[in-house]
Amino acid sequence: MSDLVAEVARWVEECCGQPVATAVRIPGGASRQAWTVTLRSGERRFLRMDTGTSPLSIEGYDLAREARVYQWLAAKPVRVAGFCGVSPDGRALLLEFVDGTAGPLDDPHLARQFMDQVNALHALESPHHLLMDDLALWTRVYREHCPQPDPLIDLGLRQLARAAPEPPERAVLVHGDLGPGNVLHDGHRVNGLCDWELAHVGDPMEDLAWITVRAMLTPFLDIDTAFGWYDGPVDTDRVGYWQLACQIRNLIGLGMSGAAGGDLGMGKLFATLHRRVAAELVCQALGVEIEPPELPEPLDTGVSHIYSAVLDDLRTVITPALDGYAAARAKSMARLVRYLDMTDRIGPLLAQQDMADRNRLNLDDDTELACYLARNAIREQALMAPAMGRLANVQLTRF
Repeated sequence: MSDLVAEVARWVEECCGQPVATAVRIPGGASRQAWTVTLRSGERRFLRMDTGTSPLSIEGYDLAREARVYQWLAAKPVRVAGFCGVSPDGRALLLEFVDGTAGPLDDPHLARQFMDQVNALHALESPHHLLMDDLALWTRVYREHCPQPDPLIDLGLRQLARAAPEPPERAVLVHGDLGPGNVLHDGHRVNGLCDWELAHVGDPMEDLAWITVRAMLTPFLDIDTAFGWYDGPVDTDRVGYWQLACQIRNLIGLGMSGAAGGDLGMGKLFATLHRRVAAELVCQALGVEIEPPELPEPLDTGVSHIYSAVLDDLRTVITPALDGYAAARAKSMARLVRYLDMTDRIGPLLAQQDMADRNRLNLDDDTELACYLARNAIREQALMAPAMGRLANVQLTRF
């Protein structure tokens, strides 16, 4: 039938009252897997499975909690998948299947529909049983579960503590990862908002910040136009605060064991982008002007032809012979090969620059540390840039 775990397949069949015909894993996901399940009748369901490798499940963001979000949203004017069931051990969540793709939202008609859904969500009375101090939780996750301390995360958390705003006038259920890429549409209609695993009661401006962050990854309408459709005042200072919080949370998530779901290529790509943007936001908050390093020109080495041959095989032979999840992983491997090629070409020179920065800057001073971290992030992106495509040049909308 598939590689779906037999006991999970049996549970799905019990939930649906009929056998599973096929189950296909969907590319993406981190510590949680996503599957499209087709039943014998031809009906489809969406299945999320928690592999148990992420501390988030231990700390409160498990699938049983996400199930409560879907149940609370049922019959409310927010388009989400219908809830079917959650397994007794909380490791599997079954939902109605929602047609559509999580593609670009740069069409004004679709973007307006999406913002209407944001308005509908924020108009709801907040569910007190989903109240959670999200930033405190992520700080604890970082302290207890990230294998190595990260000076950028530490500096970001210090700045967030210094600049923490007063509680919002009205707390709402925030999605926690809202924006293009987590919106299913068929090109004409927004059919649903997905991936509610990080939903919690909090500041509505956090959701607006997430929209700007996700707009870097998936094409979206210009932010000024989209925010003009928001029902309520947009507090740009609070949005700016939450932009930094979102980026630091991203770095914590990427630094956790199992957070990349074994997909090192995609994890490296996103970590590179989020580190660069987080460093820029920290510099902005501290009033530090970024001094971009002078990047060396990549030159061929004695093994450049080997990397080129591996990339050519991945692109023309291996990936075309695969589909779905396997093809996505092959493309991810190609990203790593490009990164290793650039590391071979310019890595030693960038390492010398980095050491020179460490020797001349006082890294015990937050402003000089911010300067160093920004330069370090730019150098790291130079290594990853050939694998990043347009993301190497994307910018976050600032306030």
